[in-house]
Amino acid sequence: MQVPGIPSLGKAKVDPNLTQIAANFKGPAAGRNAVATQTLQSIQLQNKALGVAQDGKIDAYLNAILARLQAGLPGTPPPARVYATPNTEFNARSFEDGGIFIPYKVLDALESEDELASLIAHEYAHVALQHYHSDWIDTAANLAYSAGNIYINRQLKTSTDKDLLGMVLTNDAVLGASQIGLVPALTRDQENEADQLGVDLLIRARYSIVGAITFLSRMEEWEARNQAILDQRKTNYFDLFSKSEQSVIAKAIDAQIDVLENKLAKQIHSTSQKHDKGEDRSKTLRSYIKQHYAGVDRPPLSVAPYTAALKSSHAKAFFTGLDQAHASTAALAQKNLPQALSNATGATKSPAALVPFARHVMINAMAVNGKSADALAMLESDVGTNSALFVDNVFLINILKKSSPEKALTLAQHSYERYADSPELLPDLILLSKQQKNPFAVMKYYGVCAGKAMASSNNALLESCNKAKG
Repeated sequence: MQVPGIPSLGKAKVDPNLTQIAANFKGPAAGRNAVATQTLQSIQLQNKALGVAQDGKIDAYLNAILARLQAGLPGTPPPARVYATPNTEFNARSFEDGGIFIPYKVLDALESEDELASLIAHEYAHVALQHYHSDWIDTAANLAYSAGNIYINRQLKTSTDKDLLGMVLTNDAVLGASQIGLVPALTRDQENEADQLGVDLLIRARYSIVGAITFLSRMEEWEARNQAILDQRKTNYFDLFSKSEQSVIAKAIDAQIDVLENKLAKQIHSTSQKHDKGEDRSKTLRSYIKQHYAGVDRPPLSVAPYTAALKSSHAKAFFTGLDQAHASTAALAQKNLPQALSNATGATKSPAALVPFARHVMINAMAVNGKSADALAMLESDVGTNSALFVDNVFLINILKKSSPEKALTLAQHSYERYADSPELLPDLILLSKQQKNPFAVMKYYGVCAGKAMASSNNALLESCNKAKG
């Protein structure tokens, strides 16, 4: 098994006598902002998992904080945009194009705007410092979970291939696992740099640095919660199948996970790729503050604006709707179909009704509760307007394969072009092109598949493409 080499960071460390902002951004604060209307690439990636949780009021509040932070940079700041997501884990992430994604559970768990500004400043600092040249591991993770998806959906000859509930449960397991593959790979030094530049931006924006320390103090508790969530997402694959089947699936899935978690361990350790624990990061940041900002004012934490925006009745109802969507998924996993529909209906009657994840949950719940016509109508509507999650595109492709293979091929082509790094679609593209008697398309997609499979040592992907090609 060959693994890709970690790219050279290629950047000298900042002089410890300088702040991050002084070392990397010359000149006085320009008072400008560059809040992007959309960050297409990262939105496509996030839509391959749980998507975003858009809400006009919450979005406006988050991006007003970003604009205030951006104003502390000289010149025109790098464009970015903050999004809430329906994720339940306690973390945040950003991407090279400026997309910053914060789970709704985090937004509801903080206590001041200063804490929230600290989190946004940290993620925006990664963007401003151009930390994302080492994000090759994202693609490797995507391919790993694609291998599991392909294996479960196409190679197992069990009721999962025929039973609608089995298909829905499988797709949800894939959906949750896909979220794991979207965590950018950052070194410990990069995390520290982002903490430090984040503080620089906080102070320039006249936020309290106490917010940064308070936020980091939460991380130790959050880390344990997150690990439990990630572990559950992995095991959700296996809970769908009998023990005899699990050993076979493990060869396709865990062998790929091993590439990330075991075979790369030495290389990851050598670059300090794992995040410091919250306590260690807090100590490092305190030293930075003591060195550069010992005499800076520490205004009171700004609680009122945070409370007005994220503890309002509207925000509470929005977050409750997302909770109901997750409760529907949990009820489905327990095969409590009426409860799944009841929870999904509650989500679609809340302010979260238009969130793609909530609609995805409603489609699933209707499909398994004898409302397949309504489910199909909603699915086709969402996919047709490009508002559906990637997994819903895959669901519709699977439905159309028998009833309308030509439409299935058109949708598969559209989905492959729209959603970045989607190798799980390649076997379908090959098979459907073959059925449409288009040998040139068959060879094109097979060549892409072989290249991706060899680059990532993804045997499950190559086997599926070989089978589709015939």
